[in-house]
Parts: sequence; structure tokens; C-alpha cells
Amino acid sequence: MKRLRTGFPITRRRFAFWVGFGLFNLGEVLRADVLDDLAAASMRAAEPATPQEPGSTPEHWTLAENNSWVWFERENLVDGRWKLTGITAPVHKQTGERYTGHSGYLDDDLVPAAVRHGEQRASAGPATGGAIEDDAGQPNAMRRARHGRPPSRWLRSLNADELRIWLVTIDVPEAGVSGMTYWEHLTRDHSFDSARIAGLAEDEQAKLHAAAHYGY
Repeated sequence: MKRLRTGFPITRRRFAFWVGFGLFNLGEVLRADVLDDLAAASMRAAEPATPQEPGSTPEHWTLAENNSWVWFERENLVDGRWKLTGITAPVHKQTGERYTGHSGYLDDDLVPAAVRHGEQRASAGPATGGAIEDDAGQPNAMRRARHGRPPSRWLRSLNADELRIWLVTIDVPEAGVSGMTYWEHLTRDHSFDSARIAGLAEDEQAKLHAAAHYGY
């Protein structure tokens, strides 16, 4: 078994997988799991797909980084699960230079302005955590930009009885789910503790999900 300079294990299967999609050179820049997801997304893109109206597939963007590089990742809701469908060109944290060893990156203009603005605050250091968590009971633009994945620690700390009282006091836009239940989505993708939200009715789960997406 060979290893890249970063120490990621390279099996014959993974080597062929990456090389086949022109991704091998990125192994020294990004995480191995990112490359696997991108290659899988490329394979899916080559298969016949059901036509969809432009913009009909839900998507969200997140800021990602390692020790040296920072980039944005786009995920789309496919068959009820969020799938990585592309990344922007990595930018070196020290020099500000873009990685040029590969093509096919997403255009930076596709990244929502709120997410790009969040990058500036995210790079500010330890204070970022406080900026997201010091506003208990209030929506936050940074949490909204990441679609409530996860919502605030305060919201996740409430028990079902407390949530039931609080939910009737807010008015938030609906946020539906596809291919799964609200319960599954809340506990799997939004980091809610199943024991804390046990007992919430489906309509309450739906509103809790909407609150998470709204930035609470």
C-alpha cells in the first residue's frame, strides 16, 4: 500500500478510482473522503438522470478547510440524502493563492453571499464560536447560511416540553424534507438528541426543523 505525503492510505481501488476522474493530484491538498465523494458524484453525473427544473434540487454550502487550504463545498439533496456535488478552488491560507493543479472547480460566484461573508468571520479565530452561540433564542445569519447544520447549542439543549412551549412563540418559513421523516432528518442531519425531542408531534418536528433552517 502506498501513501501520499499527507499520510492517506491509497489502495489499488482508490488509486484507480481517483486517477480515472483526474483527482489524484488533489490528494496532497484535500481530504481523502472529499475525493471519494467527488469521484462518486462524477460517476452519478455520467448516468442517465431524471430531468429536473433548474434550481429544483435543494442545496447548501459549507466552508471547509485543512491545515493549509480553505474552500467551499456544495451539497445537494439527492434521494433524501445530502450529497457532495462539487467544491470551489482551494485557497492557501497564508499566501491567498488558488490551487491550480486541477480543473473542474465550481465558480466562486455560485457561493451565496451570506456563506462567503461567513468565511470572513470563520477565519477570525476562537471568537467565531461565541459569535454563533451567544444569542440564545435568536436567529443567526451564520447558522442560517449553513442551513442549521447544526443549529445552536441552546436550541439542541431544550427538552420536548420546553420546545413545545417555545415553538408556538416563533413564526418561521416552512422547510420540508424529502425521502425521510422529520425525526430522521432532525436527529441525523441536524444533530438533535433523540431523547430530548422524544414526544414531539410531527407538526412540532416540522416547525423545529424550520427553526433550525432559519438560524435558531
